[in-house]
Amino acid sequence: MSHRHRLRLYLIVPLALTLVLAACGGGKSKAPAATATPSLPGPIDVIADWVKTNRNVDFVGDCTNAKPGIDVGKLCATQIGTRGTRRAFTLGPTFSDFTALALVEQNALGWAILSVKNRDLSAGQVPGIDWPLSIGDQVIVIGLGDTDCLSVREQPTKSAKQTICIPDGTKAIIQEGPIDADTYTWWRITGEGFNGWSAATWLRLPDAIAQALQPPAAATPAP
Repeated sequence: MSHRHRLRLYLIVPLALTLVLAACGGGKSKAPAATATPSLPGPIDVIADWVKTNRNVDFVGDCTNAKPGIDVGKLCATQIGTRGTRRAFTLGPTFSDFTALALVEQNALGWAILSVKNRDLSAGQVPGIDWPLSIGDQVIVIGLGDTDCLSVREQPTKSAKQTICIPDGTKAIIQEGPIDADTYTWWRITGEGFNGWSAATWLRLPDAIAQALQPPAAATPAP
């Protein structure tokens, strides 16, 4: 083979290889594009969904986001406590007192509404978050004041015989329940010198009372 023919081969072969590699993506496999992980809804998001479904009013999210003169009359939420995988939020009109307590819980799928309970204005301002109670829980009576006490009755109804009336600060253990009757939720509780049914409105978990003694969250400014 002549020197000229060898030179032409040296030029043609690299060029052919370059074209083949280019057609095959440069000889390097491309990594698949990463798929963005969808963000799970947060506590405020699930409360917003609940408001959209159950209330015919706009929701502005956290009450600190409410704008005077713009968001008056809308609903907002404020986180007031945590307990394990649960969080508690007050829910109500902007620039006003709250009207409901919303409890949300985190699970494998994200956050979900546990309960939304309207504020019982007839019971006054009972301290502490109304966390769900269970059999075996220790509870403390609170919110009745110095001049009142909590009835302990033979049966879970207001018409049942009262066996004793226990004051604020009394500790008890939940033994049975809950039973809904006469607009109240009733639990059978036992303690020093008593055993019977009482309304849950004035029963709180000890850590809920401890949280209630902390400084309250700042309210939204007046419009």
